[in-house]
Amino acid sequence: MAKDLYNVLGIEKGANEQEIKRAYRRLAREYHPDVNKSAGADEKFKEVQSAYDVLSDPQKRARYDQFGVTDDQAGGFGGGGFGGFEGFSGGAGFEDAFGDIFESFFGGSRGGGGGARSSGQQAGEDLRYDLTISLEEAAKGFKKNIELFYLDVKKGSTRSCPQCNGVGYVEVVQRTILGSISQRSPCPTCHGTGGIEREKKKKNIDIKIPAGVETGMKLRVSGEGNAGIGGGPRGDLFVVITVKEHDVFHREGNDLILEVPVPLSQVVLGAVLRVPTLEGKTDLKVPAGTQAGTRFRLKGKGIKNIKGFGHGDMYVIVNVDIPTSLTKDEKECFEKISKLRGDEKRLASALDALV
Repeated sequence: MAKDLYNVLGIEKGANEQEIKRAYRRLAREYHPDVNKSAGADEKFKEVQSAYDVLSDPQKRARYDQFGVTDDQAGGFGGGGFGGFEGFSGGAGFEDAFGDIFESFFGGSRGGGGGARSSGQQAGEDLRYDLTISLEEAAKGFKKNIELFYLDVKKGSTRSCPQCNGVGYVEVVQRTILGSISQRSPCPTCHGTGGIEREKKKKNIDIKIPAGVETGMKLRVSGEGNAGIGGGPRGDLFVVITVKEHDVFHREGNDLILEVPVPLSQVVLGAVLRVPTLEGKTDLKVPAGTQAGTRFRLKGKGIKNIKGFGHGDMYVIVNVDIPTSLTKDEKECFEKISKLRGDEKRLASALDALV
């Protein structure tokens, strides 16, 4: 029995265009073979893709709602599943929708696509490189030489697949009550390569990390991925950034936070603190009577904006260092100060005012 396409996407039958697209993007991200390596994920991805191909096209959706079958099921009214929709002639908007998903993965659209082309060309796969850097490196930016493995076309390899004659795909024409349908899918013998072999190689490349990068950012290096097939373009390299936690500073966007424990006497009497920044130490004046938790702003002492304009700020938070034990002389001094200030009466008055 044919599957319910609405159930495949997890939506109601009356779902609008945006709801269909949102459901598709969510499921495609979850089951995409580049992301989900579990058993059955590839078939689930094809199933989701096929359901979207029908429900995103008004004419196909209308036929499906009327007859209860998709175009590839119409000849037999019930069998067949969802295979082959990725090569559907005149299909609805898969490239546009998948482009949105790829952008959500990597922050940009994929130029070549990666699928088989009508000429037999196939774009190379993209590569990922995880790079962990320090906060200082993220703040200043730097160049780094990295080593990575990639696939290149094996020297002397030619198109030799007997089933697809080296083009990388097979095409089947089905006749249905709605007309002829041409379906194109990767060749099951050579898996879309046309018989061309690729081999694993190693290379070193220089990459530039711009100032202001944050954890999770993905930097795209065009043309440094796997080799394409049949003259297809190379894939890209995506460098995924992780910025290590700093021992002193806490980062909030382009701002830096520094917490400083200041002795009680220094916040009472006032002091000048020699505080660290990413560019060296600087003086910060703490006025007499500064309260615990006060934030002082050092303008422009934060992280450079990755877009190239301006810097964030640095905030110094004063934490009062309250002594937990006192010598006899220290205790006598505090008792004297308490009496001079009338602290007991002041505290009682403050509590009475709360009632």
